[in-house]
Amino acid sequence: MALFKNLKFRFYTRLTFWTLLGGGLIFGPWVQWYAFGEAWAGVPFAWDLTDNKTLVAFLFWLPAFLMNRKKERPVLTIVAAGIMLVIFSIPHSMYGSQLDPETGEIIQGYISLYLRI
Repeated sequence: MALFKNLKFRFYTRLTFWTLLGGGLIFGPWVQWYAFGEAWAGVPFAWDLTDNKTLVAFLFWLPAFLMNRKKERPVLTIVAAGIMLVIFSIPHSMYGSQLDPETGEIIQGYISLYLRI
């Protein structure tokens, strides 16, 4: 909507920001706490990719949200949306927290991506 100058882009910028804040930074850590006993496994405490992706997305949506409150700045929304599309194209379990059922410990898994020729 921001790309095509639809006036409702500010509404959807706010909606995206609040949804990301609630789902990614409030409910996400809450669910992770009950699943793994850790609320946040991203930077600066660990390297959980899902937490870090959520943090990066939030850091781009925050200025888009704040700067679009009084004046239209569609470029910020376009950049935030583009960054979000790129980072959430990375698979969810690429490098995330996992519970090892044998030891009962939380480990960080890694899916190796390589091509066999």
